[in-house]
Amino acid sequence: MNRIQLAIIIALVILHIFSTVYAASANARQVRVLPKPLWVLLCLALPLLGPLLYITIGRPIDGDSGQGAKRRGPKGPDDDPAFLKI
Repeated sequence: MNRIQLAIIIALVILHIFSTVYAASANARQVRVLPKPLWVLLCLALPLLGPLLYITIGRPIDGDSGQGAKRRGPKGPDDDPAFLKI
């Protein structure tokens, strides 16, 4: 096995793991086209086609998959009225 084949296999494994975790952690109400459990099964069952389909047509379109903390309030000191009063 040469380096190119190894790099392709590693890239496919990373894509497979990423898309499966991304599909499993997405908000079920925001996933498009198919129900969330079906997307997870497709990502697991079809190593290349499943992840590509989920990323292109199934993932939430607004970028919010329910992951991470929501940032509320001012984004910078100059956006904070209390800071500008000082």
